[in-house]
Amino acid sequence: MKKWLMLAAVSATLPLAGCQTPYSPGLAYSDMAAPVDVRDNAVACNKEGTSVMKNYLGLLATGDASTAAAKQNAGITKVGTVDVQFTNILGLYGKTTTTVCGD
Repeated sequence: MKKWLMLAAVSATLPLAGCQTPYSPGLAYSDMAAPVDVRDNAVACNKEGTSVMKNYLGLLATGDASTAAAKQNAGITKVGTVDVQFTNILGLYGKTTTTVCGD
């Protein structure tokens, strides 16, 4: 019995030993946005393009959330800022959206 309790205690604390990321996702639900890059603050934000990637059950991922795709979707040639938003529900559904602002 003591071996099982020890195994359970070690197993429960094992996820806590991982590396801490600057963006701490929630275990059950996450919906967070973060800046990725600021190229040139002098570039006006006249256009905004987005690109999306979705993940289902942690097994199937589809889409293109690249900066290049977001630029192409809006016809942006000069990038001002790049932001990314992550949504995750229990690891069953995930969505990454990249937003590029520029001219």
